[in-house]
Amino acid sequence: MQTGKKPFKNLVPGRDLFYVPKYQRNYSWDEKQRRELWEDLLESLDKTHYIGTFLIEDSDESDDGLYDEVGIIDGQQRLTTLLILLFELQEQLHAHGREEYAVDILDNYLVASDQQRLRLQEDDDAKFFKKYILEDVIDTEKSTQSSNPEAEYTLDTPSKRRLANTKSFFREKLEDAPPENTDYEDPVEFYTDLYSTIQNLDLLAYVVESRAEAARIFQTVNDRGKGLTDLEITKSYLMHRLALVTDDGPRDGKDDEEQRTEGLINIVQENFGEIYSNIEQITDTDVGSGLDEDQIQRYHFILWDANWTTSYDKRYYQNHLEYVKKAFATDNGDLAEEIIDYTNDLKRSFQRLRELVTLDGIDSTRIETRLENLYAVGRLGNFYPLLITAYDQYTRDLILESDFVRLLKKIETFIVRTYLIEQKAADTGRTRAYPLARQLYYNEPGKQAEDISPSSADDVIDKLADHVHNYCDDETLMDTLYDADVYSYYSDSNRKNELRYLLYAYELSLERARENIPFEVQKVVDNEDDRFTIEHVWPQTVSDEFPEHLHETINENSDRLGNLALMTIEDNAGNQNDPFEKKKAAFDESKFRMLNEIFENKEWNEATIDERERRILNVIQERWPDEVARRKEESPLSAFQED
Repeated sequence: MQTGKKPFKNLVPGRDLFYVPKYQRNYSWDEKQRRELWEDLLESLDKTHYIGTFLIEDSDESDDGLYDEVGIIDGQQRLTTLLILLFELQEQLHAHGREEYAVDILDNYLVASDQQRLRLQEDDDAKFFKKYILEDVIDTEKSTQSSNPEAEYTLDTPSKRRLANTKSFFREKLEDAPPENTDYEDPVEFYTDLYSTIQNLDLLAYVVESRAEAARIFQTVNDRGKGLTDLEITKSYLMHRLALVTDDGPRDGKDDEEQRTEGLINIVQENFGEIYSNIEQITDTDVGSGLDEDQIQRYHFILWDANWTTSYDKRYYQNHLEYVKKAFATDNGDLAEEIIDYTNDLKRSFQRLRELVTLDGIDSTRIETRLENLYAVGRLGNFYPLLITAYDQYTRDLILESDFVRLLKKIETFIVRTYLIEQKAADTGRTRAYPLARQLYYNEPGKQAEDISPSSADDVIDKLADHVHNYCDDETLMDTLYDADVYSYYSDSNRKNELRYLLYAYELSLERARENIPFEVQKVVDNEDDRFTIEHVWPQTVSDEFPEHLHETINENSDRLGNLALMTIEDNAGNQNDPFEKKKAAFDESKFRMLNEIFENKEWNEATIDERERRILNVIQERWPDEVARRKEESPLSAFQED
């Protein structure tokens, strides 16, 4: 294949088989990108359209010696998408009896002899792409193609789901052809013109023989398609810098220099290949679904950059890409080593976060339980850098398991008291949590940074305790939750899960002796299948069955914490507004221990509500303690100060 401008029909057909190198990310196009491509094609049915730049790396001959295998370094998302569209297009042409077109697509774009023209990465996409997306297209007679390929596969990764969605999108568009916004009446005429348009798409192909050359070119091209993320730009920039700096280094000969460059770039590519794999797994969990790769890179940047600042005006952690580039813009003689160190460290952060959110490889029940509790609470954005560096140090025996568990407990205490109970803004404590993460990160032997005072795990835990006390001490907690309209305080639908979590903590304290709590915390907090409700023992709506003199008292106390309980829909059927005596008979079989406790009372009144509320608040204070207040109470000077 030659470098230059050419139509799409001169890129794919021929002696080349394309593969996506293992260091590239998996398929990432979503609704926006495939819709834009479709609309571009419709607008270009009677004209040419530029599809962008394709960067190709020459490789070796395939096993049969008939074809050359080439790696597609830039353009793999567009090429994959176009081939999915062409597969669906040949299916429609086949169904409409236009075999000559269907066979032409198969022979030139999808199949080369007995091989696919495009092979995706081996980790999770290759077999799926072959069997599900292209439906064993190598069998051109369709005799062994599955009639229902969907039934054979689980869409268990984000990339598989994206591939499947792209296939469905184009299939639906083609089945509904011709599109309403075109002048076509005959679908076959539309299909054949669409095929011609795809064949004649303009593109610019760069064919390179080395990764160093590819790195240099990638920095200069600008394509349509899904915009590059900051992480992808970082990868490209670092490879480009390696290509430049090694060209300026000492030479023992051209071959040695090229080999050195290729080796360094290969390390960067392999590191980013692992990073992309970790991203797929992180974002495929409930915990990590709200994260993206640029956020995670920012978390790492906060730890790694010795000059990072909490200055709000600069928003330094938000424009991390600018400062990453600056860090490697100048070669002081060690630039290649610094780039490799950075990518190694970045890879490790992504790996640690993946292990944290998937619980993969965590062999401590105590740690796993604490993490599950943290994930049920949520609100972790300010603490991811601290979690990443603390867990990393734990895995390398720099932090004891007991200390890591204590740290997890303290983070949970901070979140519960600050965000759940006091309902502070989401950015509250950010400028305190991030520096704590950095102080722990630079406490590792061998790491140094000016203006950073390293802190041990004990130091960090103590400082978090101080912040807990400052944001929500015991007095503040009682002012917020005791004898208050707590149900209305958590009235926002997004906050009902927080109230369920507080009540779950009380349920756990009742079940601890039996060690038989029947409900998982995440299911209760998330109200899985709308099964878990928050019940008012005294009802919110007072019926005529209650004595009239109690109506005002019930209205004043019904939304108090002591009057609230967790309940399943099975428990709650038809009993919401009944008096206590009628409800009592209905809850004998409840799996919630707190309901059993409530209905052990002979009657329900303001005094029993108050007594129960104090027990719940005592559990909350014990589970998420204000340790600073406790230390003050235990101080030998405390009695003297009170006098």
